[in-house]
Amino acid sequence: MLALALIIYFDPFKGILDKVFVLQEEPPLSNVEYTSLWHNEEETAELPQLKAMTDRYFECFYSALGDREFEGERVMESFFVDSCPDSVYDLAALSSCACRLSSSNIDLTLTGVRVHIWLSSVIKINKDGYIFTLKQSAELTHKALKGIGSGEGIYSHTFIYERIGGNWYLTSHETDGGAWKYAANAMNELCGSSNPSYSALYNSYPVFLRQLDKNAKSNAELIRTSGYDSAFPSVEIEYNRDAAAEYAVRWSSVLSESRNTEVWDDYDNDSGNFISQCIYSGVKQMDTRGNYIWKWFDGNVNYNEENKGCSMSWTEGDNFWLYCTGNDRRGLCTYTDIAGGQLEKGDIVQLLTSDSVDSQVIITDVVTDINGRKLDFLVSGHDSDLVSYPLSALHCSEMRFIKILGYNED
Repeated sequence: MLALALIIYFDPFKGILDKVFVLQEEPPLSNVEYTSLWHNEEETAELPQLKAMTDRYFECFYSALGDREFEGERVMESFFVDSCPDSVYDLAALSSCACRLSSSNIDLTLTGVRVHIWLSSVIKINKDGYIFTLKQSAELTHKALKGIGSGEGIYSHTFIYERIGGNWYLTSHETDGGAWKYAANAMNELCGSSNPSYSALYNSYPVFLRQLDKNAKSNAELIRTSGYDSAFPSVEIEYNRDAAAEYAVRWSSVLSESRNTEVWDDYDNDSGNFISQCIYSGVKQMDTRGNYIWKWFDGNVNYNEENKGCSMSWTEGDNFWLYCTGNDRRGLCTYTDIAGGQLEKGDIVQLLTSDSVDSQVIITDVVTDINGRKLDFLVSGHDSDLVSYPLSALHCSEMRFIKILGYNED
């Protein structure tokens, strides 16, 4: 009954669920020019169908992110076996991509995407089943951002393919970041469980869509709101915004082959540490005294010795927010009650889901209209490395802005 209800609810799915995947040689899924680069594909030599399915999956995902005409829901459902919970998670991730595209202040249409894939392992689980473990990143070219390439990744994926009734299907898909992580967290919160059933996910999906639309529009409005005209106070050490942005771009580049390697493992869950390093590049000072401390000398938390260890405000998003809202303009001088129009290169954006910071990014460029009004920002960051990525395309329920002014000794 649930499968029948799903087909009725999503009318475009009709007649799709019993089909084998669409061959790579057939016409493209959308107007987005998709190409892929498999950095190690030897293990898939005997599995061309599954390699093609993997490629088709990513083509589907990025088509939803960058083509308004793409029928993502219909195509995505053709990948999964019936009543698979992961199919609802992936559908929610796809919907998040489409919603960001439609709600953005700028045209996020993609002209092209190049996906990098590093295959970690292929494990045969039975005579008709395989586990693909891989890492993936992408280079994106947005139509409106002429001459600027955006990058995202790296995400870890585990695909389980099984042959049922002569056709290959996905029976499981797990991943760790981006739209997938956002969708999973939001759907689980709606279901009140970290491991909800297919029926619970299916019933929560319409609610997710309504919240998604509301959140995306709210974030777009926040980004373009002009804010107050009053001047910010002077500081003893002015923030070098260019130095902070240059550091950010230098150390978060999916467009550089040197970053597309296994060493990326060192940067997982590193967004807080990374943005603090960027800010430090712009002020050349740490805050080692007082009730609110912002420092990094080594990886061990230490609040007792001034020039040793680190503080949680250096690494954790919620703790950095507490530092910025709690200090008295001594040390790192910041403002948090601001709107998008008051942001500049070098300022910080926190991305929240369920009232908690999932990730932090730093602004490395500003997108304006012909009259100079701020419409969007290009951001860079760690976790899943982002390079010159449109802020409005990022997946979150809420955004918080932090303006960095500089540093005061006393």
